[in-house]
Amino acid sequence: MSVRVNYGIGSFGKVVSARLLMGTDIIEGMEALCEENHIESATIVSCIGSLQKSSFVYLVPDETSQINVSFSDVIKKEGPLELIQGSGVVCKRDGGYETHFHGSMSDQWGVVSGGHLMKSGNPVITADIVLAEVQGIQHFRKFDEETGHVQFYPLEHGLQQPRKIEK
Repeated sequence: MSVRVNYGIGSFGKVVSARLLMGTDIIEGMEALCEENHIESATIVSCIGSLQKSSFVYLVPDETSQINVSFSDVIKKEGPLELIQGSGVVCKRDGGYETHFHGSMSDQWGVVSGGHLMKSGNPVITADIVLAEVQGIQHFRKFDEETGHVQFYPLEHGLQQPRKIEK
């Protein structure tokens, strides 16, 4: 089996701990925290809480896709929902924020679901979030020719392309 990796080396800068208040979309709230604190790229260290409702997608088989998968239609789940865990990266795309955020949640019967959460579709009841600024690397989301989808693209400051491992 081969190993293929694109990566950058950096360090953590500021750490922002916050509680998002009722009605705030979880992704828009994280991006507002980054903008307010002049953070270009971040990692979501911790994210738990509860949602009024949720909108998300997940991977489904698709033989017409270059990589044999595509995203499902948007799943809309009414709350209240317990956000068990959320993680991801705050990135830039075309000059604006584009956060790649995955979460798992349980409904009032304990049934767990989740996937790639959609911006503007996940208002919180409350959420406790810790963000860590990433310094020395710019996180981008951009179209990837190999997969035919928008993907994570970490670019170290001063380099034209990510570092690579190909074995």
